[in-house]
Amino acid sequence: MARFAGISALLSILVGWGVTARLFALARHSRAAPERLLAIAFGGLFCVGFPLASASRAPAMIMTNEGLLLYAMGSIGMVVGISALARFPYVVFRAGRRWAPLLSIAIGVTGAVGGLGAAWVVAFAPTRETMVAGIQPWTLPLVTAALASCLWNGLESIAYYGKMKKCAALGLSNPETTHRFLLWGLASILSVVGAAAMITIRAAGLPIMAPLGGSIIACTTFATAACWWRAFFMRDAYPRIFLGIDPSSA
Repeated sequence: MARFAGISALLSILVGWGVTARLFALARHSRAAPERLLAIAFGGLFCVGFPLASASRAPAMIMTNEGLLLYAMGSIGMVVGISALARFPYVVFRAGRRWAPLLSIAIGVTGAVGGLGAAWVVAFAPTRETMVAGIQPWTLPLVTAALASCLWNGLESIAYYGKMKKCAALGLSNPETTHRFLLWGLASILSVVGAAAMITIRAAGLPIMAPLGGSIIACTTFATAACWWRAFFMRDAYPRIFLGIDPSSA
């Protein structure tokens, strides 16, 4: 299970890199806010945040200046990524609602408090023990912000998919674009499930790779990466098999 979990985590980072490159290319071409926001979100989380924060935990990096710098940069990357991810549903789905920008800002501020607070503790903790103890309270707002942004994206995308599905049946929307909203919604909800499982395991004092919890985390991570890949790299075979359409004839 530990091997599968490691493979799933590595796969999600590699897919995140590919999606980031794809989104920045789309953003340069379209100059549209949605593509730019998702590019920043994926770049902050998967190109900076998770890789650098993980590298800072390597045995040779713990309590070194290099490790502290890596963790600080990773925390900033996660804060930027979460803030961009929280702004996406406001811009795409709720641009006309007064509460939406307030929710987006609240999620971003919560993530910033958690991420920057954790970076401060890591930078100034005198020992590894005090660092581990001091960082725990700051991870709660950071994880809460990540969960809130993913949940908002998931609920909005799946609801919008239902609306576009009806339009697609009438020939008023593109079936491929409609299906991408479903994939993005599923990926977002799966991210919430995986993160919630990790929080539950931690709260119960169990090993993170306990059989049940580890299986849930590994499977949701793998499925999330698969949904991301299909959403942003939808080859002709996929819509032909799963949507019953031939893109080459369009």
